[in-house]
Amino acid sequence: MLTVASRINPPLSLAPTEIPHPILPCKSHEPQSPFLSLLQNCENLNQLKQIHAHIIKNPPPNTRILLNKLIQTSCSLTHIDFARKVFDQIPEPTVFLYNTMIRAYASNNSRKEGILLYLELLHKGPNPDDFTFPFLLKACESLSLGKQIHGQILKTSVSSSDVYSQTSLVTFYLGIGELELARKVFNKMPERNVVSWTAMTTGYVQAKRFDEALGLFHEMQVGEVEPNGVTLVNVLCACAHLGAVEMGKWVHGYIDRNMNRIDFNAALGTALLDMYVKCGYIKKALRVFEDMDDKRSAFMWNAMIGGLAIHGLGEKALELFSLMLASDLKPDDITFIGLLCACTHSGLVDKGKEYFYAMEIDYGIVPSIKHYGCLVDLLGRSGHLNEAYKTVKKMPMKPNGAVWGALLNACHAHSNVELAEIVMEHLIELEPLNDGNYVLMSNIYAASCRWDDVAKVRRFMKDRGIEKTPGCSSIEVNNVVHEFMVGDALHPQSKEIYSVLEDVAARLREEGYIPRTSFVLQNIDEEERESALCHHSEKLAIAFGLISTSPGSTIRVVKNLRACGDCHEATKLISKIYDREIIVRDRNRFHHFKDGTCSCRDFW
Repeated sequence: MLTVASRINPPLSLAPTEIPHPILPCKSHEPQSPFLSLLQNCENLNQLKQIHAHIIKNPPPNTRILLNKLIQTSCSLTHIDFARKVFDQIPEPTVFLYNTMIRAYASNNSRKEGILLYLELLHKGPNPDDFTFPFLLKACESLSLGKQIHGQILKTSVSSSDVYSQTSLVTFYLGIGELELARKVFNKMPERNVVSWTAMTTGYVQAKRFDEALGLFHEMQVGEVEPNGVTLVNVLCACAHLGAVEMGKWVHGYIDRNMNRIDFNAALGTALLDMYVKCGYIKKALRVFEDMDDKRSAFMWNAMIGGLAIHGLGEKALELFSLMLASDLKPDDITFIGLLCACTHSGLVDKGKEYFYAMEIDYGIVPSIKHYGCLVDLLGRSGHLNEAYKTVKKMPMKPNGAVWGALLNACHAHSNVELAEIVMEHLIELEPLNDGNYVLMSNIYAASCRWDDVAKVRRFMKDRGIEKTPGCSSIEVNNVVHEFMVGDALHPQSKEIYSVLEDVAARLREEGYIPRTSFVLQNIDEEERESALCHHSEKLAIAFGLISTSPGSTIRVVKNLRACGDCHEATKLISKIYDREIIVRDRNRFHHFKDGTCSCRDFW
């Protein structure tokens, strides 16, 4: 239960000698109170104290109004302690003043004081109103206290259906990670303004529940609630993660149709650009970037440089960086992460090293652990494993799992079992439950046919309850996202999909394709391995794309893990055989397959 705590403060006494400077009198013909005019122009605590001293010495007829204004001004200037002293001198303060003080405490990280003042309001003040609870919830940090305030809102008839209080409850529950409780409040709201819808979509996106974010947006459309810019940023973020480009295109069209109402600012432009980048439409992303022109922020430049990097357009990313410098925008640490990734994905080793060392010398940016991770990745992917390992050992900070993980990936790419085992020892210590590291180590052993070691890794995972994240690939067709797991037979068109896969396998063999069975971790015979490879999730998604889209159209697939080497080789040939461009987004980057080649130039 909420308990009542009283607070007693000594009365504030300001003698004339405490006034360091005289206050200039206002013009006599001014109809507004001279004190109100002075308060509007107050800039510091000293001036506030002077005005307070004059009010005490010569109380005008509107003293109560002036004290209210004095408290408001003090709070707005963040002189909360002084505001509280004045507040405590006022007999029977109004709920408006209580709200003013609670809001000030909540906004200035004095949340406990705000809660205590609310308890005083319950004990001896007027009844709280609809504005009290939003301020109070802003001061609340714990679930238990929030639930008590929720209960008080329900008991207060004036607030039980108030949209502001209910929206504040939604925001509070979202802020402490209680998404389900937030949704319950949201569902019961008799009236939803756009703020509550936006709060819920933000909650879903932050919790990485992107499907539900788009589902909620659909409900919003059905309810004919007009989204604002923040809502659209959330929707575009969800589209980017799901690869739901059709919904993203709809949002783009909606923005164009409502330019008079929606501020197409840098944040919204960056979200739109990022959506096109992550859905594989790099040309459309560049068009958005060019159209923004004078609205381009550093975030947008960074997003475009990073987007070009993950699409394997390293040289283009470096050109864009030169244009950024020419536009008098100063690069930041994120800019250099994008540049290093561009060099990494395009094999530009010397250029990447040049940028890394220029960061601090030319731009005063001290490399962080993320930059070192990029450098290790750059060196490792290029086959400079010894230099990469030396870089890790000489880092000015302790290497984290991401740095060692980049080196393990390099060991996998270049079949270096000995170094991989050294790296794995560090990863077990830093990330004991990261299934990806164990799976990668299993792949390294399997590629060398060290099946006993593969079995040891699997036993290690089983003993510790570590389960492998299943591979999942998705493809959007006619505004519907279809997901496939390895060996998936749940799709309504499974028979057709597997029939197409048989045709694909036959035509691949005619092209001289030899399955890379080393990517199958099980110690099974060759025929079973070939069958297992044929049913990988990305192959199922591509097969569905072949039967569900028009001939010659681009197929776009999103995968949650790194693309498998065998699928990579097979997809290159499929793009040639079926005359399709196939764009695959894996966990690390984009692969644009066309005419039997990949944009990564097999450097991934």
